[in-house]
Amino acid sequence: MTDIERKKLDDLVARVFTLAYELGTNVDELFKEVRKLRFETKDKDFEAALINLEHAFFMVAQSINILKEQTRNATIPTKKLA
Repeated sequence: MTDIERKKLDDLVARVFTLAYELGTNVDELFKEVRKLRFETKDKDFEAALINLEHAFFMVAQSINILKEQTRNATIPTKKLA
């Protein structure tokens, strides 16, 4: 890996982690609103739809975690000894 590639990777990693943090924060805020709405409704069909939506938020959160993990994995070659 060249120094230029390493610098580009460092920049990319920083941008990915910033994005993941921002996405996670926004997803969490929306999730809380959906969950509150689910607890407040008396409509069982609407409640079921909101449960499905909560599950989708969980899947997004898992995807963000995978993105962070794979980003960390991309840095492994930078730690190899020449």
